[in-house]
Amino acid sequence: MKYTKTGSAARTTIITLVAIVAFLAVAIILLPKGFSSDTSVIGQGSYVVVLAHDKDSVQSLTLMDLLNKVRSEYSRRIEFRVIDMNTPQGQAFLQQQQVQLGSLLFFAPDGTRQRVVSNIDDETELRASLNSIFN
Repeated sequence: MKYTKTGSAARTTIITLVAIVAFLAVAIILLPKGFSSDTSVIGQGSYVVVLAHDKDSVQSLTLMDLLNKVRSEYSRRIEFRVIDMNTPQGQAFLQQQQVQLGSLLFFAPDGTRQRVVSNIDDETELRASLNSIFN
């Protein structure tokens, strides 16, 4: 009987560990890929585009994918940042900038906010917005 209880405890431990690993894997997959959340670069001499990101928003996920597609073309001229709106830092940024989730914020080198865009649906629109603001 003692052996059965030990086996049951071992199974429960293994199941718990598998669940934790699965949860962590999903959390990592949902994180923005390759984008810094450091907004201290705003106003430091570079153009900056910030995505107000929410992993539960289809529009936000679409914008993330679009940024990933065009980022390499613009990375020499523009700093790209992503702020997760589900964090205290993201909430503070959202309140400070008074923008909605899934928005792109365009900042000039001096830190002046140039534009906010929230309904870009394809690469052509994103490139046009980047070119009109930063060229």
